[in-house]
Amino acid sequence: MKLLEANPYSKCDFGDKRLTDRAVFISESLTVKYGQPLSSVFDNASDLKRSYEFFSNPKTNFDKLTQPSFKQTAQEIYGIPVVLAEMLNTDTKLYIFRYINTINLL
Repeated sequence: MKLLEANPYSKCDFGDKRLTDRAVFISESLTVKYGQPLSSVFDNASDLKRSYEFFSNPKTNFDKLTQPSFKQTAQEIYGIPVVLAEMLNTDTKLYIFRYINTINLL
């Protein structure tokens, strides 16, 4: 099972295709060099600067950036029998189990 079929950031709607392309570029760069400083993730100072500008742009808020990823994840897990457990007390006893397919994710 593949974790991600396509880059979810390609479906971001920032109202500007250039911002969507930048989101895809940033995510692919971070995937390749995960855990490294941003100065070494990007090949040149211009890409690094554009990435910082991307995150400071008011059109690129958290909700718009994460919505496609959340939707893709929900679509991939929909129908898979996963048990969610709730912790109800400090003794760390598990009480209630629910199947995720009882929650309308889409």
